[in-house]
Amino acid sequence: MFSKKQTTLTTVGAAALACLLVAQVAWTDRASESRRLEGAWIAKVPGTPLQWTYTMTPDPSGREAVISGSIQVPVPPGLYGAFTDVEYVSPMVGQAARTSRNTADFTAVWYGLKKGAPFDQVVFIGVTSGQIKFKGAGTAEVAHRLAFYAPSADADGDGLPDPGQPPVLCLPATSMDTRLSLLPPCTP
Repeated sequence: MFSKKQTTLTTVGAAALACLLVAQVAWTDRASESRRLEGAWIAKVPGTPLQWTYTMTPDPSGREAVISGSIQVPVPPGLYGAFTDVEYVSPMVGQAARTSRNTADFTAVWYGLKKGAPFDQVVFIGVTSGQIKFKGAGTAEVAHRLAFYAPSADADGDGLPDPGQPPVLCLPATSMDTRLSLLPPCTP
């Protein structure tokens, strides 16, 4: 039979061993940092000038994140004969949710706008959805389905296309995304 002292020492030893094992796993899994739904990212579509930047801010579980970003070089819908009167695009907002250790699904929304009086006018509602595949330390390949909707597709006025409304234009795209890391300072 164990004495109180032996039981206490055994419990403390087991707890210390558990802490050491958890710490070892945490330290050896540094490569998984790139697969977290967090951080600042730069997205580019190879072979085109298309570029946008975004941040992912995870919820406490780490399984979902809010996306917030801006488009520096957008897809010009006028190139395809639709929405030729777009003057600028809004920032984008979205959600991402992990589907496995190396993948996540996402949806983001932004708006094509033109100047107007007394308010600017929505020319299109842009929606991108797809899958993020984390490739390695700070890199991801993202499959997009870009859909452009007429403002009339939002009859209920919530800022999103209503269920069943078809897009005016739908384009596939694949971006290569790089997570921003600390860069060395400029030295003259």
